[in-house]
Amino acid sequence: MNNSQNTLYIFVDEAGDMDFSSKGSKHYMFNFLVKNRPFNLHEKIANYRYELLERNLYNQDSTRLDLESFHAHKDNKYIKQKFFEIISSFDEKSVKAYSYILEKPKVNPSKRKVKEHFYINNLSYSIQRLLDILNIDTNFIIITDRLPIAKNRSKQIGALKKGIKGYIRQRGLDIRYDIFHHCSASSANLQIVDYISWAIFRKYEHGDDSYYDKIKTYILDEELMTKDTEVNHYER
Repeated sequence: MNNSQNTLYIFVDEAGDMDFSSKGSKHYMFNFLVKNRPFNLHEKIANYRYELLERNLYNQDSTRLDLESFHAHKDNKYIKQKFFEIISSFDEKSVKAYSYILEKPKVNPSKRKVKEHFYINNLSYSIQRLLDILNIDTNFIIITDRLPIAKNRSKQIGALKKGIKGYIRQRGLDIRYDIFHHCSASSANLQIVDYISWAIFRKYEHGDDSYYDKIKTYILDEELMTKDTEVNHYER
């Protein structure tokens, strides 16, 4: 029996850094891409990458392009424009995004003292916020990029799974889930959520919504979790 249509996929990307000083980013956020199979446009994304590789054969005078995957921070503006053109053509009903945003100076120092705890606690809570918004009642699979903090990796994963299991149990849901941590090159969806995340981050961090405007139609919610906090614990 094929249950692909009934399984929800959630892809996760984080933006910002964990430098809680005036030298760090102003925001830290988790951004999510929500989709069901079949995953449309993946062949178009793959073909675009191969097209870029083939240009090396004919443009001998230009810099050789060795593109294993798409990454918004690294890709040049021409690649960005084309990639956003592709992902902005998704069916709005089949693709959704969610953003969980923290203004870093407002984060209580006790909540960020241990970086791996800060990361996992906020990732776990942001997933639960998204599941609430979705009124989840079906099996789901979460795929993140490799965890950014290598220290105590198994404990981080254990804490994350414990939080999700507790959420499902507390709500009496008869559903199953799984979570994987893959490199972004393995999944077009991780590359798509990277681009969506980059666009949202630029809106908040730099006041640039030019790329955000291309994907905003997919956004379920942008939750600025610190908006009601008045205290800044350092200047930024």
